[in-house]
Amino acid sequence: MKQIRVADKQSPLYADFEQLYRISFPIFEQRTEEQQLLAFSSPFYHLVAYVEDGTFVGFIAYWEFTHYLYIEHFAIHTDLRGKGYGSVVLKALQDSCDKRLLLEIDPVTDDVSAKRLHFYELNGFSANPYPHIHPPYREGFHGHDLVVLTTKGKITQDEYMQFARDLKEIVMCF
Repeated sequence: MKQIRVADKQSPLYADFEQLYRISFPIFEQRTEEQQLLAFSSPFYHLVAYVEDGTFVGFIAYWEFTHYLYIEHFAIHTDLRGKGYGSVVLKALQDSCDKRLLLEIDPVTDDVSAKRLHFYELNGFSANPYPHIHPPYREGFHGHDLVVLTTKGKITQDEYMQFARDLKEIVMCF
């Protein structure tokens, strides 16, 4: 599978990314187009599309910090879900660096959220015990409870607090 960096709106795979992004996340978890374009200007931000045999498979958007990578958004094309592509993408990201991966998921409340947690656990992630509210991306919405997952075991309280600061002071400012 081929990895292609999407660096701006003019990138050939931007439209594929945007279409999958809009259908994969609720509106309150989506950046506006202006916020997305601003994120591209950050040296911390990376958006990588995955293509196999000319077919857009999915994307992963992450922020690279000193000790970890924060996966902000990750989605596999709806027609390709359940076929192992998600695991391949996560493994490729894990193999590309020595840093811990960190992401957030909805709390387990139903079969879908339980399956999502199970998927991440199979891919080396552990749930952390810290209460976590992700700030809203858009006006008119409130922050929402999420569970922080990490590779390389659970994080300490200090590591969680560093992530919370990075999220508030860097990620959400772009």
